Amino acid sequence: MDNKVTLITGCSSGLGRRLCILLAEKGYLVAATARDISKIYDIPAALKLKMDVTDEESIKIAVETVIRQYGRIDILVNNAGYSVRSAIEEIDLKEMSQMFEVNVYGAIRMIQAVAPYMRKQNSGKIINIGSISGKLTGYVNGSYCASKHAIEAISDAARLELQSFGIQVSVFEPGAVNTEFFNTLSKNSDEKMKNNKSPYMDRYQNDMNYRKKQKRADIGKAAEDICNKLKKKKLKARYLIAVPQIYNLLIVLPDGLREKIMLFFNR
Repeated sequence: MDNKVTLITGCSSGLGRRLCILLAEKGYLVAATARDISKIYDIPAALKLKMDVTDEESIKIAVETVIRQYGRIDILVNNAGYSVRSAIEEIDLKEMSQMFEVNVYGAIRMIQAVAPYMRKQNSGKIINIGSISGKLTGYVNGSYCASKHAIEAISDAARLELQSFGIQVSVFEPGAVNTEFFNTLSKNSDEKMKNNKSPYMDRYQNDMNYRKKQKRADIGKAAEDICNKLKKKKLKARYLIAVPQIYNLLIVLPDGLREKIMLFFNR
């Protein structure tokens, strides 16, 4: 049994929800959070808190509630995030800005709220859920990839800044996992991607077709892999989670060859 106090964002569905359930089963004291608390009422978490990572006041209240209850936070998992797809020329900057508020600034807000407590206890782990998209950028996905590229840099900087205080920072980089993430992505993007007047219509159609046939990793195995890595005494800077071997190869290929292969697979 591991009674480490673990605060997780974005627990209403997908990987965040599965992590809450799995960690609670393993004995962690899980503080599950979501914007709509009714969506996490059935999660077997020690605490269920209403929190919006774009709202500093709600973050403050949630973090203080955990501290008041347990006196510490051992692990923070910055999981909240979503995607909107579009060609860069056509991206709605307001939509992109809102995505960054959640995916990027939300993670920073959480680090700023939790790090002072971890520093006082001279220990802690901060896990930022990035994506393989933070290393491999595909067409009509530039804005989401940019947000995950940002998580890579933020994680590296925070790790250098916080390690002398006993705080470890690691970025976990999942591949495509079979969750509600892709349904939300479709709701956010597909209607606009069906615009027959767009010069990127062929790219949009290829992307939608590819997502229909895309192989996605089992969410249970992905969550178990994350749990196993959380147990490690010393975390690496980054971990690939549920990523097919082909992506390991793509990362190290020259840009031109990598782009040709990615275009071929996304036909």
